[in-house]
Amino acid sequence: MKQLNGVIELLGELKDDRAVPRNVRGRITDSISNLRLECEEDIKVSRLLNDLEEISEDPNLPSYTRTEILSIISILEEI
Repeated sequence: MKQLNGVIELLGELKDDRAVPRNVRGRITDSISNLRLECEEDIKVSRLLNDLEEISEDPNLPSYTRTEILSIISILEEI
């Protein structure tokens, strides 16, 4: 659970970054909300991985943001 809290914090930083397109910030906000739902950790991680992979494919995403998202994906894959 500690790792998920760290991931939530990293996602929060991306959500607050005004250089990130609004639609991507909205999807990140939705992902954070899904992480806070009461369900099994495996399900949360699986959903988040799927969401982040879709977000990382957004053509309007700045390259440094894509790098951050890919870093978060690698953290999640270790959980």
